[in-house]
Amino acid sequence: MLGSIQKFLLYTGHLWRRFCSFCNRWKSGIITFVFSFVLVFTCLFVTAHRGIAVKKIRAQLPIVISSLNELGIDLAYNKIKFNPVAFFPLVQFENPQLYSLTEDDFWSLQFNNIKGYSDIFGSPKLQFKFSSHGQIVLTNSLYDFVTNKAALEIRGGDNQGIALRFGDVNIKNLAMIKNASFVISSLKSSDVLGKGIPTYKSQLTIRDVKINGMVNYPLSSHIDRIIAQSDIIGKFNYHDDFLTSVETWVKDGGFIDVPKLIVQWKPLTLVGRGQININENLQSAITFNTSSKGLLKLIKSLQEISWITNSNVYVANIILSNKAFRLNPEDEELTISTPISYTDGRISIENLVVKDFNKEN
Repeated sequence: MLGSIQKFLLYTGHLWRRFCSFCNRWKSGIITFVFSFVLVFTCLFVTAHRGIAVKKIRAQLPIVISSLNELGIDLAYNKIKFNPVAFFPLVQFENPQLYSLTEDDFWSLQFNNIKGYSDIFGSPKLQFKFSSHGQIVLTNSLYDFVTNKAALEIRGGDNQGIALRFGDVNIKNLAMIKNASFVISSLKSSDVLGKGIPTYKSQLTIRDVKINGMVNYPLSSHIDRIIAQSDIIGKFNYHDDFLTSVETWVKDGGFIDVPKLIVQWKPLTLVGRGQININENLQSAITFNTSSKGLLKLIKSLQEISWITNSNVYVANIILSNKAFRLNPEDEELTISTPISYTDGRISIENLVVKDFNKEN
């Protein structure tokens, strides 16, 4: 038995030496073969994955446009091009334009091009990079803009979400924005326990905005930051069209909780929390409990530019003045805690309507 084991080990060692000798002799050929095999396999895998991604984009694009149409928005472009080959844009839009379908309140956002890229390793993620030049139309005024950083990221799978980011935006004759972002992400299904539990979290962030001095605005020409965090409460079930999904979510008791709101626009500094409720007609009602400094000065500025002329403003000023106090001895502005709401096109402070968009001042 022992002799058989020794013969087997000797034979195995002999084969191993011959194998090593063969590898040393043909080392370059073997390396070339392995490298070529891995390269070809990787290219085939990436191409197949990108081909699947192209089919998904082709299928989802009409659905996205249809959902936008339901919201009174449309997406147009001169040309669309798909490319399943690696290291090239997966999809490219030429002169894409997002615009409203209502003539009375028309607006549009246009870029020279948008290029979409997929993750080379196959994760369910798409990144769209915007061109640095574009145009904005607001209230029949056209503004050219330049941005160094503009991208939209869409994630699928368990951690699905959307992240839209802009950086160093220069809107000619209007404003300069250092950075702005909107991020919304889903919570894991294991975290969703039932009604009253958030299924999505989002955050809007705008920082360091310098407004052109020729624009008619109520406060200073510099906005330090605006931050709004929100939670979508209630399970969101997807249907064939977007509005049906929203209506079902509303009927099931869904609403949006806003645990954090920060506005720093000198001399106004405001923090608050509240919620957004949507009725069966998909009209929103927004209520906030706020604590602020500089609110009285803001109201005065809005009166001076005739943005608010309602007689209730006089009463609101008296109530707010009586509630105002100096939180710290060095504070230049008084602190005021007050509810602020927006319902049916009306802005209210202390339950007094100070701006009615349904009427002309």
